[in-house]
Amino acid sequence: MAELESVIEKRLIDQLCCDESQWTYRPDIRTEQQLWNNFKYILEQNNKAKLDDVPLSDSEFAKIRNDLSHASFYDAGKWLVGENGKVYVHVQRGNETLHLVVMNNEHVAGGSSVYEVINQYQAFKTEDGEGDRDRRFDVTLLINGIPLIHIELKNKEHSYMDGYRQIKKYIAEGKFRGIFSNVQMFVVSNAVDSKYFSAARDTELNKKFITGWLDKDNNPICDYFAETIRINGICISLED
Repeated sequence: MAELESVIEKRLIDQLCCDESQWTYRPDIRTEQQLWNNFKYILEQNNKAKLDDVPLSDSEFAKIRNDLSHASFYDAGKWLVGENGKVYVHVQRGNETLHLVVMNNEHVAGGSSVYEVINQYQAFKTEDGEGDRDRRFDVTLLINGIPLIHIELKNKEHSYMDGYRQIKKYIAEGKFRGIFSNVQMFVVSNAVDSKYFSAARDTELNKKFITGWLDKDNNPICDYFAETIRINGICISLED
């Protein structure tokens, strides 16, 4: 009998967060509001001096929420490139414009960056979404509170392509909105075949661009528990 997807999910989280890993599991983050609260806390902690230890007001953070809710993954990608390696949000406080650092791309895998893992995120249906329904995401990786890599898992009885089709459906339903509009990469796996592809609109996704990992000898890495995978310079330790 194939492993339950919930068991595969737990194994992945345990591998990500074991030993001296840079990843921290956050079982307390399951909703969009909890994601925003977590992001706000990290943003304030990383910009204490600029904020003069005064927390962001409701109106200031509402402006930030709007700025981070992108119309497309592509727009989010342009923002995440940053300015001279730093990603900013800007708020007006009195007569001063505060330039708050969201992410320092030079600090990836170190510095002030915060790496967190969430699972079973609840993506609720929209009020006007015909045929829409509530969804639960499998595993998502956050950097400084922002969802950047999303992973959908299947058991060995299913193809990793089922995960691809599931993500495509979720995109079409508008589930990757708000703070989740910042996702830049999707990973799909049934534990024996693991692939990734760049985030795009559902109409722009093409299975021809689904890619697998290679080891240093150019051999395919299929079992994501067998190797250490590096994504955009971030080490994801999955060694058994």
